[in-house]
Amino acid sequence: MKQMLLRLRAALAPRAVLLLTAALLLLALGGRLTDNGGAAEDLESRVERTLSAMEGAGRVQVVIVTHAQQAPSTWTKADGAAEIPCGAVAVAEGADDPLVRIELEQALCALLGLPASAVSVVTGGN
Repeated sequence: MKQMLLRLRAALAPRAVLLLTAALLLLALGGRLTDNGGAAEDLESRVERTLSAMEGAGRVQVVIVTHAQQAPSTWTKADGAAEIPCGAVAVAEGADDPLVRIELEQALCALLGLPASAVSVVTGGN
């Protein structure tokens, strides 16, 4: 019986170490992943506030699509890559007015440094 317990302990020890290592790695990566999204989410919030303040826009929600690029940037991730905006969609209550839609598109392009082809403004409901 004692030999069997020793064998069981020897067999389980590497698995326990492996599980503990995996858990610690997931915790470390989980914090890092949360931090990486913070810059993009912060930018989305700032753009939403700015566009919502425009006359006739109403409530605006923004999604910014990014891609990683090895370059210095204010959006630098922990691994040295930078998140660069490559597209954006704004959903605005007032976008059914053509003039408001154009102004929102121009503002979104200016704020993110994107061409008009990478920006879309659509009408949103309540």
